[in-house]
Formats: sequence, structure tokens, C-alpha cells
Amino acid sequence: MTEAPTPPMAAPTLVLIAGFARAGKDTLASGLLEWSTRPAEHINFADALKEAGNHFMDYLGLDGNFMNEDFKCENRDALVNLGRFARRLDKDVFARHFANWCPVMKHHDQLSPETVVASDWRYINELRVCQDILWEKGWKVRTIYVSTAGVGPANDEELDSIAEIRASHLFDQEYIFAPNARNQIMSEGRLLAKSWRL
Repeated sequence: MTEAPTPPMAAPTLVLIAGFARAGKDTLASGLLEWSTRPAEHINFADALKEAGNHFMDYLGLDGNFMNEDFKCENRDALVNLGRFARRLDKDVFARHFANWCPVMKHHDQLSPETVVASDWRYINELRVCQDILWEKGWKVRTIYVSTAGVGPANDEELDSIAEIRASHLFDQEYIFAPNARNQIMSEGRLLAKSWRL
């Protein structure tokens, strides 16, 4: 008697979510992660910048944590300027760090993630760098665009960067939500996690 063939494992997947600030990206990410059946993590491109800011604070003996939402918002200008400085020296620095970290990132004895969701995708080069690095490692890269009625760009830079992504890339999935649709956004995230086998 021959054994039934083992079904192929789904490839590890990076999900990049783009859209304006407050459009529902983090909420959709929460829905995706809640129903992921594989080891999953929410990692953002800006996490490396926040960590660098924290190292700077620690080195000088200053109190504060850029991973804390209130502290980050209060000191946003510092992060923005540091990020612009780093990107001016190397526009791919954060994307490359992120893509190299995805397959190996884990906590203690936990398994490395097989699903990574990034809800702060803002630049087209971030997609291209992630594809170049992760495709060679056997990962899929899926993309989502999220918009909410009445929510526009926070500034001209956000408008231009999101417009560039939309003009040069066809998303795997696009959503347009009504205002105050948290439950619906979460539900769509759960459904998508199931259909994409995350």
C-alpha cells in the first residue's frame, strides 16, 4: 500500500500593505495575523529606524522609547529627519534590512515566521528590494492597497509616494472601506488570510 502524497507546503509569504495614514492598514494587518495558521509576525519597515533611535537614546542615557506610540508621535520629527538622512545616503537601506530580517526573525525558541505582514509600505523601491531578496529564498510577496472614504494623504510626500506605487504596480488585492469600518476591515483580513493560506 502506497502512502498518499504529502500536500505541498505553502511558501512563506510577505504581505505588503499600502495606503494613506489612518486608512485601516494596521487593522487589516491585525485581521490577517489573527487568522494566520502559520508562525506569523507584524514587522514594519520603520521598526529598524525606531530601534536605531532607541540605541541613540540609550547611548546618551536619555529616557524614551520610539516603540511607544505616544513617545513616537511626540518626537516624530526626530524619526522623520533621521529616516530622510539614512535614505539620502542609501534609498534601499530600510528595505534591505527588512527583507534580510524577515526569514530569520524570531523570538527565543519560536519558529521563524512563515507569514510576515508589513503595514507601512510607502515606497516602490521597498517592493522591488523585497522581491529581489525574498524570491531567491522561496518567499511569495503579496500586495494590498487600502483606502477609506474621506481619508487623504497626511502630506505631499505621502501623496507622491503612494501615487508612484499605484502608477507602477498592480496590487493583488484592493479595498475601499467606509469610515469607521473597523469590524469590516478585520473581517476582510481574516477572509484574506484564509484564501491566501497564510
